[in-house]
Amino acid sequence: MEILKYIGRFIKMMLPACLLSLPACSYLDVIPPAQADYEDTMKDEATTLAFLFTAYSYVADVNPFMYTNIENSADEIVHPKDWGIAEQEMLFGNISASSDPAKWENIYNYIGYVHYFTEQLEKLNPVGVTEEDKNQYRAEAHFLEAYYHFRALEAFGPCPIIPAKMDQNISKEEIPGRSHFDYCVDYIVGKLDDAAQVLPAVRDIADLGRADATICKCLKARVLLYAASPLWNGSFYNKSWQNSHYEIPEYGNALVSMTYDKAKWDRALAACQEALNAAESAGYKLFDIKTANQIADRQNVPLPFIPGMEDDTEDNREFKELVRMFQYLSTATEGDNNKEIIWGQITKDSKVTDSNPNISRLPERCIKKSDNSWAGGYSGWAPTLNAAKRFYTINGELPEKDTHFYPESQWYTRYHEGASSPEKTEDLGDSNVQNDIVKFNVNREARYYAWIAFDGGQYSPILRNGEPLWLDFKNSKTNGNRSGLRNAAGTGFLTKKFVTPDLKYNNTGGLSGSRIRAPFIRLAELYLNLAECYAALDRTGDALAQLNVIRQRAGVKELTQNDLSTMSLTEWIRNERFVELYQEGHRYYDVRRWCIAPDVLKAGVRYGMNGMVIDPSFEEFNQPTLINQPIRWNNRQYLAPILNSEIYSNPQLVQAPGY
Repeated sequence: MEILKYIGRFIKMMLPACLLSLPACSYLDVIPPAQADYEDTMKDEATTLAFLFTAYSYVADVNPFMYTNIENSADEIVHPKDWGIAEQEMLFGNISASSDPAKWENIYNYIGYVHYFTEQLEKLNPVGVTEEDKNQYRAEAHFLEAYYHFRALEAFGPCPIIPAKMDQNISKEEIPGRSHFDYCVDYIVGKLDDAAQVLPAVRDIADLGRADATICKCLKARVLLYAASPLWNGSFYNKSWQNSHYEIPEYGNALVSMTYDKAKWDRALAACQEALNAAESAGYKLFDIKTANQIADRQNVPLPFIPGMEDDTEDNREFKELVRMFQYLSTATEGDNNKEIIWGQITKDSKVTDSNPNISRLPERCIKKSDNSWAGGYSGWAPTLNAAKRFYTINGELPEKDTHFYPESQWYTRYHEGASSPEKTEDLGDSNVQNDIVKFNVNREARYYAWIAFDGGQYSPILRNGEPLWLDFKNSKTNGNRSGLRNAAGTGFLTKKFVTPDLKYNNTGGLSGSRIRAPFIRLAELYLNLAECYAALDRTGDALAQLNVIRQRAGVKELTQNDLSTMSLTEWIRNERFVELYQEGHRYYDVRRWCIAPDVLKAGVRYGMNGMVIDPSFEEFNQPTLINQPIRWNNRQYLAPILNSEIYSNPQLVQAPGY
């Protein structure tokens, strides 16, 4: 497949080993030391592209799709408590300046790679590289410089801007400190604007993953949306935080603006409008059922099981097709005619048998092999009950606000009244477990069934060597917690998002299926970004129109002014972002930029079902239970800390508040 061939070029066409075998760099070493044979890095077009692709290569790691990264410490899921991964440092409030889970050093090292590439491009004359080619490569370097600076800005707040290659003999006193947040934003946006003027609107299949003008405009829209949000627009949590020994012209020692500025929303709105117009003009479209059905037919993937829709009626089939469409939305590539992905990448450790996304997400037991042992995943992505409540009912409302849904007193009672739990055996194909489906999991929207797995439900119709895999989280012989089991979170839910529908274990434990491209930017985000801007500027009708584009595709009712009596427009938009962009890395930054993190991320608010009990009864399992993990929130967790060693190395740097 052309996409996979292209991705292989990122690996095969890397810099020579001598350039990559560098000692660990501190913040002072923002650029690799010069070496005698750097001229060889750009002797022709192939080596020039190899150097450029090396500058791209960290994108596959510094992204929210890695299960270890801090973005997964939001309120969407929890990982098993004993994993001890980087995101849990943030989740448990243990994050400190003695470690670098947000990857400060790596981000700035790759900014250094970008600058060195640009410098060498100006110095050398590679054979076969035209001036037009050089303009394209410069523009891509501008994009990468903007992207890596933005990743630093997201995680660390106001960050040092490194505009060019730095002299290796620079003194400590000359190393830049943090720039004002608004200065960082303007610098990043300027680089994106410069790149967009040169780059093509879209890329051919063979060049997927490389920057184009549409990606630049979409990233610009996200940057400016964040900049207009409360955290960075007058509501920063620490009013006294500023530089001590570093000043920026027009800003002085200040790092964050402490007064609200409506003009930031106007600027964000213009950028979001430009991004959506550019994407639509470039041919991007929301993923649809027709495209998903074509993929499913080719892969021989049947319709999923949906509780309450067992009868073969036209309405039920249409709903199941919608569910399957959302499964493919998060997994189908551009080569599958998925025109919603504006910027996608194959991430680190993302082969079918790797941790991202499959093994870390799949149930711990998926098939009993012919040698009588088990094959499966780590059951590592466990949605919280809080997350499950945020998905709508089939009527397009939150469960607790839907007067046509089951009353809350019945949520955790059997849907099949009068039925009983099946005997606990090792049979992963026992469909009788659906007797234990609770009413909370019936009559929900399509995205819920596409992305959330629950007790008694079907995880996949073909995962067990072409046969269905049913879930019984109360059974230690199959998917339930067992004594000494490390891979258990026990919330009563698992995720299915980013698990390809064609994934299949064979009887020897081999796993086959399609490989995904993680959607860093997709079209749905642009509608939601625009809705948020309109709402902030009190343009309610325009905000609802953008929101309803997403809701219509989801198969839930479109909102009107009347619906604003049960939830405010802001609440509807924020909840729609939670559902539509679930587990795509947005939530971590959303709750911070909205300044609601202290409420939704604090201790004592994340619940699941009572799934850590071994072999519980139906009644024991189906009761909301506080998740038994040392989750806590301190306002210092708004930002990630810079390593203490970096603070020591650079007297201009100040630490984030609270560290």
